Amino acid sequence: MFGADKQSYSFADFLVQHKSQLEAGGIPPEQWGALHQKLKEEVFDAGQFFEIVCEQQEDATRAWSVIALQDMDPVDDDCVFLIDHAWTFKPHEARRQLEAMPELVERMRNILDLNEEEEENNDEGSDDEVTSEKAELDKLEQAKENAKAAGVNIPRHESVDARLCYTVKTNTPVIDKILKKIWEYANTYTIRFKANIDEDSLPQWYVMDEFGSRIGHSDEPNVRVVPLFYAPQRLAYNILFFTKSVNANEVVSRDYCDSNLSKKNPDWRNMLYLPWDSTYIAPSVSKRTELDTDFFSSGRNPDKLPSSEEQALTKGARTLGDSVKIYAEDDQLIRNLKETKYELVDDWRKADVIWMFKHFHDFDVLCQENPRGLINQFPYESCLTVKDLMSAIVMQMNNGSGPAWFQPSYNLNNELPAFVNLFQEREKNNQSNTWIIKPWNLARAMDMHVTDNLSQIIRLIESGPKLACKYIERPVLFRRPDNGNNVKFDLRYIIFVKDLEKIDAYIYRNFWIRFSINEFNLDQLDDTETHFTVFNYVGDGNKILQMRCEDFIKQFSELYPNLQWEDIQNKINSSIRELLETVTSRKPPVGVAPNAQSRAMFGIDVMLQWKGEGNLDIQPTILECNFMPDCSRACNYYPDFADTMLNTLFLNHNDDEKISAL
Repeated sequence: MFGADKQSYSFADFLVQHKSQLEAGGIPPEQWGALHQKLKEEVFDAGQFFEIVCEQQEDATRAWSVIALQDMDPVDDDCVFLIDHAWTFKPHEARRQLEAMPELVERMRNILDLNEEEEENNDEGSDDEVTSEKAELDKLEQAKENAKAAGVNIPRHESVDARLCYTVKTNTPVIDKILKKIWEYANTYTIRFKANIDEDSLPQWYVMDEFGSRIGHSDEPNVRVVPLFYAPQRLAYNILFFTKSVNANEVVSRDYCDSNLSKKNPDWRNMLYLPWDSTYIAPSVSKRTELDTDFFSSGRNPDKLPSSEEQALTKGARTLGDSVKIYAEDDQLIRNLKETKYELVDDWRKADVIWMFKHFHDFDVLCQENPRGLINQFPYESCLTVKDLMSAIVMQMNNGSGPAWFQPSYNLNNELPAFVNLFQEREKNNQSNTWIIKPWNLARAMDMHVTDNLSQIIRLIESGPKLACKYIERPVLFRRPDNGNNVKFDLRYIIFVKDLEKIDAYIYRNFWIRFSINEFNLDQLDDTETHFTVFNYVGDGNKILQMRCEDFIKQFSELYPNLQWEDIQNKINSSIRELLETVTSRKPPVGVAPNAQSRAMFGIDVMLQWKGEGNLDIQPTILECNFMPDCSRACNYYPDFADTMLNTLFLNHNDDEKISAL
């Protein structure tokens, strides 16, 4: 809240903090002054200008609408209204919040109109029953009074941190229905307060209050409703303003598909409206569209390569003295060198080894100004390390079906019609239809979602570009010795790439295992402790199981005596080599470019799944490839890891006991 400074918050202050949001939301400038006053004074006056109407239908369902109580015009300065948020949540925390707060469950049941589904169908409804806004809100007010009498506060639910919620006895079927239907009502915004992306800067989803949630859809709407984050309160509201004049008793409507994706692809509107109209059937897509070079270069700084003749000259320029000169932007690995003699230099032009943490683009300049230096990046390696680019390349294999070591994947911002068509076909044929939805550019499982709900998948695109990957429903499991659960796990491998002209790459023999926490099942797809494996950065660190790979292999072999780990490892190595061959098979920007001065270390994440019927054979699956992987655990477990890296990549000293050629 403002406190004592509320009245001193001027219109000029308001514009400094919010002008970019106002312009992005298309709010007319002539209404900014009235909006400033309403936000400052917390004026929620929509009830004086609108009414919520409910009509009972013949099939016992209810149709809601909002009507204007008087004539209103877009040019009227004060025709701008605040809409509060009933609930703000992150999808992976939503169930926990609902389980902790019965009053939130009740309010969501009312807003989502789930009450009728909980009642017996033999109740007879009245003819054309009409309910006013006041009647709609009576239950909420009564719930507040009951909670107050019981000493329980009902906060503005977006202020509740799900990690602090306690668990109470709840009606799980009702919560399941809420979590399924919420995607007809939820909307999203993202606020970032700092440069580094963390849990606090991930997309927020919210449900508007009873008034906002009852505004219906139209392809020719007369209002827009946009989110605005109000800095003084650090709270988000929705702002309603008119795009057309309305008369008294006219229905007020907005466009549910008012998104950038819809504007970019107007022929997708029926598909994007599918969460509200499940009868839509996507047209058949005979062949996946091969993405052109613009897709790989759009929005990215191009890497500049030296000529092949210039690259050839650099090979003869390399000489090393008694001490390796290293220029390092990040010294996590460098400071762990135990045996290698080195000195740090502050100019990359004087270095033998250039260890860059940020993406490097000027390989031509490197060739000219430091022909003897080696750098830890390849040109256009984003084709390997960025999820959507790697997927686009790999999924072109086998006539668009992809290789066995990669799950079927779709770029939802480019291939939504093909994905929806496939999803509906699988649904019709009763095939498994669980998908993991990933953002293009985040790691550590942030903003990832496991779901079999097509409405949710379509809506998730609104929070940023997404990739849909077929979820591994039959993973090989491991019995955790600490809690006895049979859990999912994935394996982090470190690979060292020396040349891509003719693949010269090595895999570090030691790997890292990341375990889920809960017993694996498909009952609750929103349970992160069942379906994800990365918990180093959030959550309860006491639940993380650390295990060396030699101990893992021993216990794995005891659990699966008919499987030989050596055979599994050979399959993993072959899959990784085939990945490198695939992403270098085409010229940049549609592939990683070889470069004589380039070396690279990548983190490859692998999961194991059962192949075919029964649990007899294993198929390794590559999940993703990571740029500059975190190697703190590698250095802690294996003190010579940093020396192995430097020797392998830059000094041509290969230790076959520690690395294997791919």
